[in-house]
Amino acid sequence: MGIEQYVNATSNEIENLKYKLIDSIECNFSEREFNLLYRLSGFDLLTASESKSAIMLMAQKLGNIPIPKD
Repeated sequence: MGIEQYVNATSNEIENLKYKLIDSIECNFSEREFNLLYRLSGFDLLTASESKSAIMLMAQKLGNIPIPKD
């Protein structure tokens, strides 16, 4: 069974989400993308950098850290 079946997403969808996660400076994910992030993190399928990016973006959304100006 592949990763795609565990998280109920295509490999292209997973790769696009990981790229968006690293490339984002604002938390602008859809509900589906948030659900996919949750499943990927639950199965330890995110790298350390991807996990840190997700945490920082979610903290920013909650208002705990400011959006970078540059």
